[in-house]
Amino acid sequence: MSHETDPDASLPKRRRAVKSDEVSAVARPKGKSLQTHGHNSIVYVPVILKLFRDRWRPGAATIVFSLDDVRTAVEAVRATSDNPDRISSRNPADVVYRMRSRTKLPEEILDKGFHVLRAVGRGRYQFEKASSGIIEVPVKELTPAIDQTPMPVRRLLPETMAEMDEQALLSVVGYCQLLDHFTGMKIYRLRSHVRKSVPGIGQAELDAIDVGIASGDDDLPVVFPIEAKAVSDELNRVQIFNMIQYAAHYFPGLRVRPLALKVDYQSAVHLMEFNVASRPGELRIVHSASYAINTSEAQIAMIRATNVPMQ
Repeated sequence: MSHETDPDASLPKRRRAVKSDEVSAVARPKGKSLQTHGHNSIVYVPVILKLFRDRWRPGAATIVFSLDDVRTAVEAVRATSDNPDRISSRNPADVVYRMRSRTKLPEEILDKGFHVLRAVGRGRYQFEKASSGIIEVPVKELTPAIDQTPMPVRRLLPETMAEMDEQALLSVVGYCQLLDHFTGMKIYRLRSHVRKSVPGIGQAELDAIDVGIASGDDDLPVVFPIEAKAVSDELNRVQIFNMIQYAAHYFPGLRVRPLALKVDYQSAVHLMEFNVASRPGELRIVHSASYAINTSEAQIAMIRATNVPMQ
């Protein structure tokens, strides 16, 4: 994004991403991990370690456990804790959720190659071996794109892509037709922010589902499940896998092309397409591209004049 002099210094300004914010693309801010919540938790870490230690055997590729096992592990940790009142089993599923989505697994588990923790049925979960739990975003040479977001919409959004949340990012990417360029198809939005149960994995969340048509409207649509990530969030391998399972279940017989969008601190937008993997550890990026969406000075001036508070 441009860092030129403001077009009108008298206009009210919202905080924008500036050069001092910039780090290497998709890198983490210095001194701040993108997954910190619960990493040193006196509740979640001891419980997840107890579950793992009780079930791990040399050579195992998966380790399965249930919610009842979580409850048992909580009670075992309580029995040896100096402060048992701080260890609670009121919501055992929260232990799995926090360690799966909000924090890194303990090093003892990662060192044995288990980077994936996911649901495999109602009240059943498993650790799986994989190269990582996070998808590293490839950075390609930036393809320039004009910001075609209609002004009534654009003036109500943050000034830079780096300040946008997932839904704002999806809106701008759609208006700029980046998915059309990336996939080579005409892309249409089907649904946004989907959350639904899928047999075998439990609940799946998708930021969007788009459909693409290659040539004529009579052709069968291609389904594009989409995961979008704001600047401070990482791409989780299990989330990508779950949206593939969602599409396979609810759109049987149709071709599925899983996509992910990630914005970085320079406001570059990185698009990725994944293979339709049968396990999270088998996911790989089959196609990627990086885009620089250029917002005009006139658009920037209008955004600042509108001065919508950060949301």
